[in-house]
Amino acid sequence: MTPPFIPALSPDSPMDRIIDWNELWKVLYAASPERARRDRDPGVAWDRRAASYGAMTRNTLQVAEMEAGFMDLRPSDTVLDMGAGDGRLAVPMARRVAHVTALDPSAAMLRHLGERMKAAGLSNFRTVQVRWEDVVVGRDIDVHDVAVAAYSLGFFDLAEALRKLDAAARRAVYLFWRAGEWRSDEERELYRAVFGEGGEAGGYPDYLFIVNVLHQQGIYASVRIYEADWTAAYSSPDQTAAHWGQMHDAPADAKEVIREHFARILQPDGAGGFLHTVHRRQAMVWWTKD
Repeated sequence: MTPPFIPALSPDSPMDRIIDWNELWKVLYAASPERARRDRDPGVAWDRRAASYGAMTRNTLQVAEMEAGFMDLRPSDTVLDMGAGDGRLAVPMARRVAHVTALDPSAAMLRHLGERMKAAGLSNFRTVQVRWEDVVVGRDIDVHDVAVAAYSLGFFDLAEALRKLDAAARRAVYLFWRAGEWRSDEERELYRAVFGEGGEAGGYPDYLFIVNVLHQQGIYASVRIYEADWTAAYSSPDQTAAHWGQMHDAPADAKEVIREHFARILQPDGAGGFLHTVHRRQAMVWWTKD
């Protein structure tokens, strides 16, 4: 058996520089044709998913409130929510701070965010429809007290996205991401059934990639690992299958496979509907500015 290659190190070669974590992230990112398709126009991609995403996150307010409570948010703060989506986290943050700027490439997502803010009686926000890759801090957005990115770091160049977030924050940056496997065993089983072994069943690398990319930029972040149950309510397995298929761009001929999967695992809610609960281990990665 050939032994693994171990590069020769000089006394001036720190171990943490053996791997370029951003380049490794790029390799893993580029391995997914699905991500390449979304990258061409993420606004359009998420416009198609907006209604389904809203249905999936409608009952996750408890998780969002918990995450907002983890952060050191102050009544006088201005907050940039990068990749704000439909406002799942922006709403509880807006209750705690002076103003939230919600940035997202999807017009449909930002419409849903506005509706959520209105329903909550909140007006201390503005929306900016733009891709984060196209933003110039100081030209397109001002520097805020706090910058937040919740499950919105799916960029080819992670290091550049993080540098920009750091530049956009005056006091602190908070990132939310998965810890461990991106998808549960149940989700991977369905993904393989629909897309085959070559699909994007693995999802994104976990939070340690983010921490290591930051470390190589000289940012030494703190980490909080926590557990969360994400529960979505549906009227039927057919509705669940339709939303899942739309969220994942499933082929039309996979409709019955998806429906059978959810018919098997959904739990009755006692009122004629169904609940789908996924338990996740997650990470909050954050750092404060001098």
